[in-house]
Amino acid sequence: MSSHGSGDWLLLFSTALVVIFFVFDLVRRLWNYPLAHGPGFFLDVEVAPGFYNGEGVRWLARYRTNLLAAYFIGALALTAILVSGRWNLLPAWAGGTALVRTAGYFGVIAYTRAKLGANRPVPTSTVVSLETRRLGDYISWPAEVLMAVIIGLNWALLLTHGDAKVHWKDPVVFTYVIVGLLPFKIGVVRNSYPLPAEKAEEHYRWADAQRRLWLRVMDGFFRWFSLVLIAGYALQHGWPAVGKTAGLHWVVISIAMAVWLATVGMMISGSGRLTAMGRNLRPVGSWSGPFRQPTLLMPGISPWSYGAFCSGLFLLIIFFGR
Repeated sequence: MSSHGSGDWLLLFSTALVVIFFVFDLVRRLWNYPLAHGPGFFLDVEVAPGFYNGEGVRWLARYRTNLLAAYFIGALALTAILVSGRWNLLPAWAGGTALVRTAGYFGVIAYTRAKLGANRPVPTSTVVSLETRRLGDYISWPAEVLMAVIIGLNWALLLTHGDAKVHWKDPVVFTYVIVGLLPFKIGVVRNSYPLPAEKAEEHYRWADAQRRLWLRVMDGFFRWFSLVLIAGYALQHGWPAVGKTAGLHWVVISIAMAVWLATVGMMISGSGRLTAMGRNLRPVGSWSGPFRQPTLLMPGISPWSYGAFCSGLFLLIIFFGR
């Protein structure tokens, strides 16, 4: 294995946290996700009473096999990267694994709809909320300004005082993630879809809680975490007096870990509340109305925009690869 600098060790550390998140997501949310809305549904398809005492056992086994296959592919790819010492491929691995998981999930959704219900989603009486959501009620603009200022200072430091060991892929990728996810946040806030007339208020509260949870997840797991890493990288390579300080990378790792763990704690509590709130509600995607159907991905984010974001990330990694 080739030698690696502290920037690569930060990359390895962030990858370790991604692995922890993937495993946590599998155990905590995905494994029993088809049951999240009670025994009357499998994913977003309404099923007959007693479904999970018969045919549903096989459907649940297929779903879990699909999950394990996606995780197995990701584990093999990660092992190959670590054994070969090509740590510069770790960001591509993280994004690729996320795409494989997402593609597998939507594949199961499509297959389930085709086999379990030819007329799904069920036509349902719907209502539309006329409430206007203000971005400021969901997005902290002072925090966004703070992010922009820190990014600007980091880039100024690297461009004016960066040493010979600067590899531009790291700050470029981190900046892309931080800035590129802001439009997604705006889309999540602005997105709305018709809700079932039955228990409309409960569905609205559940959708709003889900919206706020997704916004916090994007900020904590990706944006603030990336900001800590790019700040540490800029200090190391752009400020010699600080960059040579013993243990700087451990300080950066500690701060990043604190951000990550705080977000994990928030996600655990938030996911628990969502599960409790949605236990007796129809899952998103199980109904249709006279207007557009609710999305199955993160509310406000289409598969096309998700794919475009990940494609841009891959192109940057390839272009700035080393």
